[in-house]
Amino acid sequence: MKWTALTGAAVAILATSITLAGCGSSPSGNDAASNTSASASVTPQPKVAPRVTADGPNPTIAGYFKDNHITATPVHRGDPGAPTINFPIPDGWADAGPDTPPTAYWAIVDNGPEAAKYTPSIIATVSKLDGDVDPQKLIELAAGATKNLPGFKPHGDGTEDNLGGFPAFQIGGTWTQNGQVKAVADKVVVINGKDDVIYLLELNADALPDQVEKALPATSTIDEKTTITP
Repeated sequence: MKWTALTGAAVAILATSITLAGCGSSPSGNDAASNTSASASVTPQPKVAPRVTADGPNPTIAGYFKDNHITATPVHRGDPGAPTINFPIPDGWADAGPDTPPTAYWAIVDNGPEAAKYTPSIIATVSKLDGDVDPQKLIELAAGATKNLPGFKPHGDGTEDNLGGFPAFQIGGTWTQNGQVKAVADKVVVINGKDDVIYLLELNADALPDQVEKALPATSTIDEKTTITP
């Protein structure tokens, strides 16, 4: 199972796998120059970049929840009755600790020297879903929020996959925030928990295009070693 790949100015823009590796196409010289320029003038950011959501033409999971009166409650590690998800800590990365967003299940940050200008991060959010949930509909709508990001440029349409034995959908590409080009890889996993309660796991990888090579082994490790116990 592979996570949608992101590439930087010197490598392919993006590949359709969770490992951020794969067979993406190389950007043109103009694209590479613009990415390099954007990377050179990065504004300070929180250690873990907050997840951005934007309205757009693509239907989303959040819209499905609203239309069908489904409640999504954040789940944290150790919550009674919730699935246990064990993520590895890849080499060169560290648990985000107090920088973990309050609603997140888990988060890691790049702690290498390349993180001085901008800190690549991977965030996992888990939600318990209450209501009449169609698991396949979650997979069908998984790409919507990512596609609605400002200036989003995908590599392909995304692919269905799995994580820890559970069905998933993954998509990645680049988008623009305040004039800065960023790389993103998102994966949505649908977990059938105890008593047939549905949980939604969302993985969001964030980096600058020229930092993606550092993220490749990290996402590969997560892909290979994550375990999910309902």
